[in-house]
Amino acid sequence: MSTPWDLTVNLKDAVLDFTWLSILLIAGAILRRYIPFFQKYLVPNNILGGFLGLLIGAQILGIADLSSERLGMYVYHLLALTFIAMGLRQEKKEWGTGPASMAFSFINTYVVQGTIGLIVALILINTFMPDLFGGIGLLVPLGFGMGPGLAYSMGHSWERLGFEGGGVVGLTFAAVGFLIAYFVGIPLIQRGIRKRETTLVDGIDGIDEQVRRGILREPPTYKSAGKLTIATEAMEPMAFQIGLIGALYLITYGFTWGVTELMKGTFLEDFDFPGIVWSFHFVWAALIAMGARKIMDMQGRGYVIDRGLMTRVTGVFMDYLVCASIAAITFSIVWDYWVPILIMCVLAGVGTYFFHRWLMWRAFDNYHFERFVGIFGDLTGTINSGLVLVRVTDPEFDTPVAEDLVYASGIALGIGIPLLFVLNMPMTVFANLFENPQTGYWITAGILLGYGILLMIIWRLIGVLSFKSRKPAHLAE
Repeated sequence: MSTPWDLTVNLKDAVLDFTWLSILLIAGAILRRYIPFFQKYLVPNNILGGFLGLLIGAQILGIADLSSERLGMYVYHLLALTFIAMGLRQEKKEWGTGPASMAFSFINTYVVQGTIGLIVALILINTFMPDLFGGIGLLVPLGFGMGPGLAYSMGHSWERLGFEGGGVVGLTFAAVGFLIAYFVGIPLIQRGIRKRETTLVDGIDGIDEQVRRGILREPPTYKSAGKLTIATEAMEPMAFQIGLIGALYLITYGFTWGVTELMKGTFLEDFDFPGIVWSFHFVWAALIAMGARKIMDMQGRGYVIDRGLMTRVTGVFMDYLVCASIAAITFSIVWDYWVPILIMCVLAGVGTYFFHRWLMWRAFDNYHFERFVGIFGDLTGTINSGLVLVRVTDPEFDTPVAEDLVYASGIALGIGIPLLFVLNMPMTVFANLFENPQTGYWITAGILLGYGILLMIIWRLIGVLSFKSRKPAHLAE
């Protein structure tokens, strides 16, 4: 069984890849700074750099040797490093119902996107694309809702089951999701402003010009990146934060390797559970990081981790991850799957929009539009795109929406782990049970719907309990 850990990479290629990705990020910053079109839609530099990487790569201009296989490997590892950094940050102590309710909306959207993708795939298989790999539909929630790293990791693991170019297809779904997040999200905000659905802003022109350009020039707009928890005479504080991440990633590797070794020679190996374990390496990384942080806090050592610096490290990993994920797209593979990709992306985007237009005004009692655009951006792109759209409607983050969105992503990881196993069931549990492989996919579609209904019931019960415990404002005083 081959995993991204097994790819042999020449050191020269790895160093040059890093330099090219760095140049692409800087080029993206320049494009955002001087081109009004990108400023209008607030397109992040990492996305601009990624598409520029496609242009200068071997597939078009041939200026840079950016191998899709190597870039995919970087995406795989950067995903785990990102989750370790997030897990090491200080946890929120008072949650309220906002983040939890948002997390349930995340998972239910994954169910909607996965069901749409799977049904489209089955329809195509039974009409004019009988050789289509049915699991392509299950990449929709992975690429749209969960990000390029997970989409690549899962898609790549399915390649050994016959899904040619599965990792690249996952990255393609993620890239299209980014485009929907910004080029649909910003017009949605403009429409919401015209219809007076926003709470705090009366016009999109109120966004600071420096924010539009992406480069801050005036000192009053500068923000602190974090605090120094290590004496610089002893060690660079940022190096200490990165060192912690590296140490925990080694533990993650050892844990994952150990678990897969125990599965050898058992029925679990026959059902490809070792492949699933390697695909879920980011989950183990997050759990190990959160456990390490908890232990450090219990021992009174958590102060050496600075939330600000760890947030900046997370952002660095995410910028390189997004840039590499887009630059890794292979046109020949996309061409082979362009029909299902196009249909699934359009329907998933429309489904995500209408589901949350219906949901937000029923699940929350305040800041409905702000929550709507934030979740729409997150569930078609990443948490970054969600926060960008929230900032347009809430420039100073005066509402709890942005904070709820961040913490909801963490909660969704926990309650969404069963969903990840469900998405793998057609390729594992059902792979050898039925003569017709479509049977497993149809059963998976039913499980997805049942899982979504169960979550809605639990969510409703939580909402009722929360409502009963909430005191009227005049009594609370």
